[in-house]
Amino acid sequence: MTRTRNNDELIQIGARLKAARLTLGLSQKDLYEAIDVKAAAWSHWESGKRMPDPMAMAEFYRLHGITMEWIYAGDPKGLPFGVAGTILKAAS
Repeated sequence: MTRTRNNDELIQIGARLKAARLTLGLSQKDLYEAIDVKAAAWSHWESGKRMPDPMAMAEFYRLHGITMEWIYAGDPKGLPFGVAGTILKAAS
């Protein structure tokens, strides 16, 4: 059985991506260029229109320590200590 994400989940994922980006002090352009994705792709992910690509999110983690558990599931465990509190406030 295949599980699909509903619109609310995509919007929550997008909000977490935006919160992480803002907490890191990055513009969308800074981020999408660093992880080598197109501007439209990042915009769709952050706005909750599409599911983020796992390979791009792995690169986001490698560069900034933002875990896939946070991005996809909202689990803050494993986030860098210095940004965890700020991200949680920004995402709520």
